[in-house]
This record gives sequence, C-alpha cells and structure tokens, in this order.
Amino acid sequence: MKAFCLAVVIAFALPKRVECGFPGNDCTRFANHEQCVGYEVEPLVFSWLEHLFKRDVGFAYSSGEDCR
Repeated sequence: MKAFCLAVVIAFALPKRVECGFPGNDCTRFANHEQCVGYEVEPLVFSWLEHLFKRDVGFAYSSGEDCR
C-alpha cells in the first residue's frame, strides 16, 4: 500500500507543459512577424486543478515564451 501511495504522489508531480499559463486561456501575441505563446511547466495535479477552476493556480517548475 505504501508503494502505491508513493507512486501516486510521484505521478502527480510529473511535469506537464501548459500553454498560456492555464488551460483555456488565450495569450497569443505577435512579435517581429512571429507568433509567440507563453507557457508553464507545472505538476500534473496543478494542471488538473487549473482546468477544474478555469484560473491560474500560480505554481510552476518553469515558464517561458515560445515564438515561431
């Protein structure tokens, strides 16, 4: 049982890349003829919470901007 609980905790801590800070947010902008989108790498459980509440929780492993 302890191994199962530890596996669940580790699974919830796995990183997931989320565009625009939280699911459903639109943050696309254009700079120097490129389309730029902000992103966050956050734990899977925080991504689910943000999807549930439709707002940013405010915790991320890292964040940045991806321009193409």
